Amino acid sequence: MWLSKRDTAAVRKLTLDVVIPCYRVQMSFLEPILQLRPSNACNVMFIIIVDDPQSPRIAELLCKYAHRPDIRIRINAQNLGASASRNRGMHESAAEWIHFLDDDISPRSDIFVEAEKLIRAYPKAAGFIGNALFPPAQAIFPTAVHLAGVTYFWDIANKISDDVPWGVTANLLARRNRDGVYYNLQFPKTGGGEDIDFCRRKRQYSLEHGGEGFRAAPNVVVTHPWWYGGKRSYRRFYMWSIGDGALVKMFPEHTYVDHAPNSAEQLLFCAFASVVAVLFNSLRLIVLAGKLGGAIILANIIHDLYRHFWRNKDRTKSINSTVGGTRWLLAVVESTFVRMASEMGRVIGMLMRGEAMLLGRRFD
Repeated sequence: MWLSKRDTAAVRKLTLDVVIPCYRVQMSFLEPILQLRPSNACNVMFIIIVDDPQSPRIAELLCKYAHRPDIRIRINAQNLGASASRNRGMHESAAEWIHFLDDDISPRSDIFVEAEKLIRAYPKAAGFIGNALFPPAQAIFPTAVHLAGVTYFWDIANKISDDVPWGVTANLLARRNRDGVYYNLQFPKTGGGEDIDFCRRKRQYSLEHGGEGFRAAPNVVVTHPWWYGGKRSYRRFYMWSIGDGALVKMFPEHTYVDHAPNSAEQLLFCAFASVVAVLFNSLRLIVLAGKLGGAIILANIIHDLYRHFWRNKDRTKSINSTVGGTRWLLAVVESTFVRMASEMGRVIGMLMRGEAMLLGRRFD
């Protein structure tokens, strides 16, 4: 009453816990994160879950930061993976909101201030999807990764504003409800699909209890480095897809039948034909299967050349890359193999889980 009579601009204090699953314990990334400060109306606690108990950098981390009352450092007894580490961080949390960050990102200095603005503006939201941007692609492979579309959702906050379907856990805000929603450990330790599953279940709980879905947070920005300095590796995208292929069975309401088999499904047919050829000692069938496989790869390359140089050339030009000329052409060609690796992971994952009958279905 005394405050209201004096028209004091007091606001209720927010509580925000920052959960960081940490395997590499790279101090060059962790220190800038731990130096971030919120506004005076927001209380932030950092919860670091070290997922490599043998890391030689743990001692330095503890020496520098274990004394701070706003930092909790927990060390897993063994490598459990990012999802299990985030779950441990959620169990540790007592705040209203949780901000999930990767351990190798570079956040913008005002990230918590911008997050607080959105939380106060949309208190019923299930959470907020921040932007995880990449540095300019200065080589063929990073450019190919962009062109392949496997990083499309990393800056989804710039593309969708309301009811964002999901966001990557490199920069994700979620309400800490007693809703029993945690990261599903059936997905690969290295990630792939767990973020989509988490966001969809969080959204469902929020809507069922009078809340809203996830909203875009375009000004909550982090920069994510290119993995391994941009060195060529298809394994990450293959493994992501092994995981996210499980979503087809988990969320049938968000799937549809694609009557045109993708490259991996077509190559699977070629592999089957090759096995039959070996069993029946048919050289002719082996040659036919090899030619068909080569034709599939060539057709995919030609299709990507067409869409990047003609059909979707305006979208292609918006990619943050310094590559040009012949190197751009090579990047377009390589993007085909990045995409095909992703499609192959999805098919292999379905076969590993005994979901062969779901081949041809796509998660929307």
